[in-house]
Amino acid sequence: MTQTISVTREQLLEERAAILGRYDTTLEEFTGRADGYRLVGDEWQAWERLRDIAFLLGDDCACSGGGIPGRT
Repeated sequence: MTQTISVTREQLLEERAAILGRYDTTLEEFTGRADGYRLVGDEWQAWERLRDIAFLLGDDCACSGGGIPGRT
């Protein structure tokens, strides 16, 4: 059976802010590092979650300059 979790836009924005705060960076800086494949360790998991959040918010372009690494 599939489990569905409902989250609000505010919750997604808070989660994104928390992730970025954990790495003391901005979305633009994190995106630049991901675009250049300069993330290390658990930063890749954080990047994956940021991409998921962007998708759920309907703004995939917020995580890249038009394209998201790893997402086709």
